[in-house]
Amino acid sequence: MRSHFFITINAQNQAPAASTSGTLTFKVTTASAETKKNPPITPRWALEHIVWEDSANNQIASQKLVSSYLEHKIPVGAIIIDSPWSTAYNNFEWDTKRYPNSTKMIQGFDKQHVKTILWLTGCVNSTGKDVPIQKDPSFDEVVAKNYAVNNGKTAKWWKGEGLHIDFTNPAAVKWWNAQLDKILIKGVCGFKVDQGEVYFGDTVRTSIGAITNVQFRPYYYNSMFQYITNRKAEGAIVGRPFSHQGGTEASVDQLSFGWCGDFEGSWDGLKLQINNIYKSAELGYGAPGCEVGGFWKARSGKNELIRYAQFGAMTATMINGGENGAFTNHLPWYHDEETAACYRQATWLHSQLISYLFSTIVMGHKNGGSLIKNVSFANESHTLGDYIFTKAITSTAHTVNVTLPQGEWMDFWTKTIYSANTTITQTYPLNKFPLFMKVGSIIPMNISNSYSGIGDSTLTGKQSVFIVPGIGASKFQYFRPTGDGIGYDSIQISYNNDGKNNKITVDGKTSLPYALLIQNCAKPSDVVNADSWKYNDTTRELLVLKTGDSFTINVNADATNISSIYETIIKMYPNPASKEVIIESPEIIKSVGITSINGIVNNLI
Repeated sequence: MRSHFFITINAQNQAPAASTSGTLTFKVTTASAETKKNPPITPRWALEHIVWEDSANNQIASQKLVSSYLEHKIPVGAIIIDSPWSTAYNNFEWDTKRYPNSTKMIQGFDKQHVKTILWLTGCVNSTGKDVPIQKDPSFDEVVAKNYAVNNGKTAKWWKGEGLHIDFTNPAAVKWWNAQLDKILIKGVCGFKVDQGEVYFGDTVRTSIGAITNVQFRPYYYNSMFQYITNRKAEGAIVGRPFSHQGGTEASVDQLSFGWCGDFEGSWDGLKLQINNIYKSAELGYGAPGCEVGGFWKARSGKNELIRYAQFGAMTATMINGGENGAFTNHLPWYHDEETAACYRQATWLHSQLISYLFSTIVMGHKNGGSLIKNVSFANESHTLGDYIFTKAITSTAHTVNVTLPQGEWMDFWTKTIYSANTTITQTYPLNKFPLFMKVGSIIPMNISNSYSGIGDSTLTGKQSVFIVPGIGASKFQYFRPTGDGIGYDSIQISYNNDGKNNKITVDGKTSLPYALLIQNCAKPSDVVNADSWKYNDTTRELLVLKTGDSFTINVNADATNISSIYETIIKMYPNPASKEVIIESPEIIKSVGITSINGIVNNLI
């Protein structure tokens, strides 16, 4: 469950003042992001598909949710156990009526390679709802030791009435952390840090004096970030970056990954969430994720859920669950098998891209900036890192206009190459959405099946690299995750097309089995220094296998394929004038003597 209050976003993407149904009123501000600090590294596991049980709120339902996704061959990286799970809010004692054996449940998830995320807020209640204990003994202790804000004055929040811990007070933080230690067993790798602090006034009285609510928030979120990351190398918090429910909340530099909070499952809900995610990205939050299908009120229908999932696949993480149909509308197989297939495709594509996502987030940690770049509020489009471009589909219309950014781009589905700033009108069935890879891109992936349309099970265990060649040289500094946490090693992968031959160079320190998937490639005469290679005449993909740490692969041109290259160019560019290319005969192509279609066109230009 979440706090429920609202802010309307105006046309300028700024949030006006907000009010709850009570007396609290505050102005939305971006002050917590004004320091422009770099975001942290998101643990690799937190980028996986995350499911969320907030319907029955019990052990049986949680275990069923995970097993159901896995049975439908949809990957799960973590589950959020939402409120209420404890006997009193934030006393961190499991309610055994709801969760008879929480340790066994968490250990079971861990064996399935599924991490556990536990919900909390910073409040200790005198009265609460949906929990067996209204006032935990810790309430009187917090009052007696002056560990609460506002001199121990209670306030009503969305889970009852109580106190908020004063996270500016080191003694209070030490006490709070000792409470958390009770539940930090193996398998618990993070916390969903939810709102409560916003209900304790515009001005909050703390151990360091009276400060604004906005100034107080980072003390709360940062304390939770520091707690979990100091205790576990793979520890993480999920919290709100920018949200329509209160502006900025967690600090840019201490938010592992973000969810903006509380959307409807309707098209309007998806549009509002895109707005929030893009605003978060603009403010420098490193890893904003998507609440697939929303959380409350309007439920997603089949089309909404699929388009939600496809957009979510192109964010840091997909988080699916909510009170608006958690065991109905949020489950893709509830709708039909087509929905399940589309959802499966989106989640596996996202999972395959995690190596690229993680590496891009590490770069953002080093240099600043978000995984989500080049956002367009008007077009509802963005790039994922520098090399993947997508546009959301936010209505029942399957035909959309897509305007590409600078650079040349390859349609992921058709392999067609488009020039910069091209506007494409295209119809996308439910199992497709606007997705383009930049020409010259080198995208590390992890492929173990064919659900996404890339590769198959023969690539399991290999370090796959998806390459979209262009003329000239390109390179990618790959920060390869070395486990589930934030550890990585560094590998430089480069590609050079000199107009005749293609050279791929890998420079690393760890011997790995590589699978290089080169797109839009003419069949070569030879691939030098490969362990093996295979060319697919239908897809025009060259697969090169090589095990090693540092090596160079040379892909040699085959002049006998020039005519087929020429025919392919004609198919790709039926209106050469639009590219300012004049192709008079295959002899022109023969004179160029290169293998890359895109390179040929560039040379001719």
